Amino acid sequence: MAAPQHPDLLANVERVGGKYPVLRDHIDALRSLGSQVVYAGFCRQDGFRDCAIVHVRFSGAIEAGFGFTREVMIFYSPHEDLQGRTFQAAARELGGADRSVTPDIFFMWSPDRRLQIKLNDWSRPAKLAIPLLIDDEDELSLITLLRDYIYARDLFYMTTPVYGASFFGRRTLLQSMRDDVFNQRVTGVFGLRKSGKTSILMQLKEELQEDKVVTVLMDLEAFPSPPEDPTDDIVGDLRRRLIAELKAHKLRTQELSQLQERPSILDLKNALQAILKHLHKDGHRILLLLDEIEYLTPADRIDIAEGDMPRIAQLLSALRSIVQESENFTFVLSGLTSAIVEGGRLYGRPNPLFSWAKAVYVKPLEREEADDLASTVGGKMGIQIEPGALEALHEASGGHAYLYRNLSSAVVQHLPTDVFQRTMTRASVLTELDDWKSRVQGNIEEMVQHVKRYYANEAVMLDVLMDSAADFKELASSEHVAVRRLKDLGLIHEHDGEFEVSVILELV
Repeated sequence: MAAPQHPDLLANVERVGGKYPVLRDHIDALRSLGSQVVYAGFCRQDGFRDCAIVHVRFSGAIEAGFGFTREVMIFYSPHEDLQGRTFQAAARELGGADRSVTPDIFFMWSPDRRLQIKLNDWSRPAKLAIPLLIDDEDELSLITLLRDYIYARDLFYMTTPVYGASFFGRRTLLQSMRDDVFNQRVTGVFGLRKSGKTSILMQLKEELQEDKVVTVLMDLEAFPSPPEDPTDDIVGDLRRRLIAELKAHKLRTQELSQLQERPSILDLKNALQAILKHLHKDGHRILLLLDEIEYLTPADRIDIAEGDMPRIAQLLSALRSIVQESENFTFVLSGLTSAIVEGGRLYGRPNPLFSWAKAVYVKPLEREEADDLASTVGGKMGIQIEPGALEALHEASGGHAYLYRNLSSAVVQHLPTDVFQRTMTRASVLTELDDWKSRVQGNIEEMVQHVKRYYANEAVMLDVLMDSAADFKELASSEHVAVRRLKDLGLIHEHDGEFEVSVILELV
């Protein structure tokens, strides 16, 4: 890569080098590897204006080897006792950079002797800070530093929902849900546990931040389940979350703040409608995301059609009424069971969501989506994934999002780290399969048991299919609703009138 020639850049490098003489050593080390500084300046954040920011463009070989596609930031701090607030300032600089910069990795330098220890403690996978400690006598020390940190990451391993740069696929579904928000259509998103439902909700929330949408995400698993009535707890928590989100957006909260901590459903409805009228003037919307909705309809504990829990149906009726009477509110349901939108009766009342809310299912990742996930995430760890490996990952996991990432993680853990270019082959995937299957069996059994807990008929049909495909086929015509749900959940497949269990069940 050619040395920079632009006089403004050279002048800025000189200015930063005057404050941080170590920059000159870093430039020499970069040049020896065919890499160059492409930007230099000082931090513009109050309280950190003596800190400097430098952007580096690595050589093509280094970019290919470590998965870089953009400039990489170096943050210089003069403090001998580096504080967490300076690290946060560097992270903010990374997130707000005007230039195209790598969003999840940056270098940091300070004279603090405990720099490496502190950064190792403060860094997270989404914000990896590498201490820029280079051995002047070793021309390859920067390569070693990159390898030690980037190869040590396992970005496939995720136990919590993902969003932002870690989210992949589902673009068609997300666009449809985005359209639903602005057209005030209520959507129910259903699928197996760990199929990515909560990640979809969180990604939707993130993508709507720029569109004046105030989003409240509630996990209903945290509340009591019927036959214990959770309605008061849900209404009280919804009020609190609405106030917090509206305050965060510096929007009106007066009507909600004046309510009791646990208001009646009608009082909450009236207060929310009053606020929505004010928000509508400035183009703001409110979106409510209700996750783990099956905890409101536990079929193994109560008759969800005629059971004595009418206030749950009343709450949903109130939400529906707000959608119909306002122009800037809607809600999304998410969970395993679609009974809450597909049954005509709900706890002794007409189901307010029946034939009104639409149901969509989170299917396993298509091969193209899965390939994109693996190749992109692998690239960030300096891993090239061969076509045969991509095929094996998808075949073994059935495209189930959690299982796919979990298997990929298992393979990564056994790839060598003492090489410049790491490669995942089909053989390296197949080598891990037996051990991986034994480790995830408990997770899969938990998924299946969750289905059986909330889908009684479907559970029986699954057992029949696993015992005899012929018996299942004979029952399928009279149990078409159960069969459709099993197909929607990705648990069974039908080919030319013949049924078989999915890869997920074959792993049990």
